This record gives sequence, structure tokens and C-alpha cells, in this order.
Amino acid sequence: MRKFTRELQYFLYKDFIPVTKGLILLGGIFFILFQLYRPAIGLVAFNSLTFFRYPWTMLTYPLANSDVLSIIFALLWLWFIGGSLERSWGSQTYGFFFFLVTLVTGLAMALVGWFILPIPILIAGFWLPLTAITWAWAEINRGQELLFWGLIPIKAEWLAWIQAALTFFTYFRRHWSLGLASISGIAVVYLFRGNGPFAHGFRYWLWRKGFSFKGLTGRFRRKKRRLRVVE
Repeated sequence: MRKFTRELQYFLYKDFIPVTKGLILLGGIFFILFQLYRPAIGLVAFNSLTFFRYPWTMLTYPLANSDVLSIIFALLWLWFIGGSLERSWGSQTYGFFFFLVTLVTGLAMALVGWFILPIPILIAGFWLPLTAITWAWAEINRGQELLFWGLIPIKAEWLAWIQAALTFFTYFRRHWSLGLASISGIAVVYLFRGNGPFAHGFRYWLWRKGFSFKGLTGRFRRKKRRLRVVE
């Protein structure tokens, strides 16, 4: 078991993108699970009607992928864009950013379902948080040109605008409020840019608030040593 744990840690941290790799791994595991037992997706995808029974779905809906082509392209996109962003920001800041984007987008869609549209709102998959991740990546790499899917040259900011537009119009076809809610995660990006509270990183923000990771990890290590002595 310890060998498996060490190998898993090595795999996750090898390219300095443990959060991205962890999300890809979880996405693949849940996809296989849904193929074996389709009803399980209801415990992970967000549904505005069943949210109060399954409140965790506000955060787990990115893992609800049942279409093979969608998840393949989403995971490739997450690997390239998300991995690049994680290397730039660091895993703690990137992980906190992904958490906030997922929560804010899910909450915005839920509010539409509860107060504006009298129909159930169902959201699932990585593409909603990927819209904000791509926007954040483009903010850092503004002006950089890349080959879209290895074929089409395009600037980073145009790629972000195109993805945001595709996401917006996908949901706008149902109702304008859903279109706005679908791209609400982009607002979170500006908490991590310019004069935003997390512009210098999540860890720096915690330090400014008086919270020390060093003290926390030190206490954890001392406790772990005491447990080993008892054993």
C-alpha cells in the first residue's frame, strides 16, 4: 500500500501539476464508473431540483462526464491549459481558483433555476470551469500565439474569447440568464489578477491574514511522529 501511495505521489508531482493530474485522474475514474452504473451520475452532476438532497454536487459536477468525445477533449484541454496555469500560479493558488470557479458557476446556475426559470437546471462536465481557466491562462499569456489543436494559429486572448462565446451561446439558447450564469466564473479570474486579493497567490493572502502553513505542517509532523512512537 505504501509503495502504491509513493508511486501515486510521484506521478502527481512529477510535472509540478498535481491538481491538474488529480482532476484528470478523477475525471477518468468517474467516467468509467458512469459507464458501469449510469444512475451514479445523478450523485455527482448538479441538478437545481435535487441540490438540497445532494449539496456536494455544487462542487462535483465537473466530474460528471458521460460522453466519451466530450471528456477526451475536455481532459486534453485541462492538461494543456490547466497544467500551464498551475505551473504559473502554483498548485495551492490554482487549486483554490478551481474551487472558487466551480462554486461560483454552480451557484449562479442554481440561482437561475431557483428564481428565474421554473425548470430544473442540470450542469455537468469540465467545460464550464474550463471557460474561466482558459480566460485566466490567456490573461497571463496575453499576446502569445499558439496552434489551436496543432493546426490553426491563434492568439491566447482570442482563444479565451471564442471559448467564452461558445459557452455563453450554448446556454443562451435556453435563456439569457443561463448564458450569463455559464460564464460567471470569469469574474473569479479578476480576484487573482491586478489588485485582486489573491493576485500574489493564495498562500500570500493567507500569510497576510495571519495564517501560517509552516506552523500547520509543523504541528502535523509532530503529531505524526508521536503516533509512530505509540505504534
